[in-house]
Amino acid sequence: MLISFLKKEEGESESQSKFMGKGDIIFLLVLAALIGGFWYYHKTTKEETYNHYAKCDTLFQADNLNEAKECYEEALNLGYRIDSLDSVGYYRVQVIDSILYHLLNTGSSPTTP
Repeated sequence: MLISFLKKEEGESESQSKFMGKGDIIFLLVLAALIGGFWYYHKTTKEETYNHYAKCDTLFQADNLNEAKECYEEALNLGYRIDSLDSVGYYRVQVIDSILYHLLNTGSSPTTP
């Protein structure tokens, strides 16, 4: 016999008991909805994080340094964070800061040696 979460009523024999009661079905549906909702939330926030870091990387590669720095700083407030991507973000912010500092102090452009 399968597990039932409902108590058996008095006078009810084993052969007369139902497979699952209404309460069991509602409980299982709520449990399935919670699991499905968590899976969907996790999946979408993970995709948003990867897309955001891809956008930041594109800005960095295109030498839009100020926009890339803002993008990486916004990434710190994302719902799903991964240590390896956080490390890349912090490293890129430091690189951008040093490039911008060098440009400010020397007055040269990033393309000139």
